[in-house]
Amino acid sequence: SNETNMSYMFDNCRSLTSINIPRSVKNIGSYAFYNFSKLVSVIIPSSVTYIDSYAFMGCSKLTSVTIGKNVKTIGTSAFSGCSKLKTLKLGAAVTTIGDKAFYKCTSLTKVTIPTKVSKIGKSAFYGCKKLKNITFKTTKLTSKKVGSKAFSGTPKNAVVKVPKKSLKTYKQFLVKKGIHKKAKIKK
Repeated sequence: SNETNMSYMFDNCRSLTSINIPRSVKNIGSYAFYNFSKLVSVIIPSSVTYIDSYAFMGCSKLTSVTIGKNVKTIGTSAFSGCSKLKTLKLGAAVTTIGDKAFYKCTSLTKVTIPTKVSKIGKSAFYGCKKLKNITFKTTKLTSKKVGSKAFSGTPKNAVVKVPKKSLKTYKQFLVKKGIHKKAKIKK
């Protein structure tokens, strides 16, 4: 019957180690690759503008993610619990990083927040205990635009680079959002 065919196809997909997302795809839907436990790398093409909630949540072997240049929104918990995720490249068009988007990505060592980002959700990088290098290219963030505990659980020896003109304001609110008070926040 069709049913077994469909589930068989699905099981087959679950064992893929890398996925080439076709250039015709505009949105990556919720739960699209949820718990794909063998997925190692993902390149999101420039056709995609939106990564929906839980899209890659629980992809426990995912080590590398490249987010295409036209993705504007990374949804709630999109990469939550991707505990092997080490390499993350965020595209230049990203404006919103959702709540818990990279929650407990415990292997992530560095991230660059691109210039257009104007919102970072609650617990977005919560529990990223190896996130030692954080670079903010954006000057658009304020205390109201960064959710509570966005950076809680990042290491105390973190180095946080911020734009020169934002140094004072960013210093004030980043610690409140979870950046360790012993972290170096510099321009």
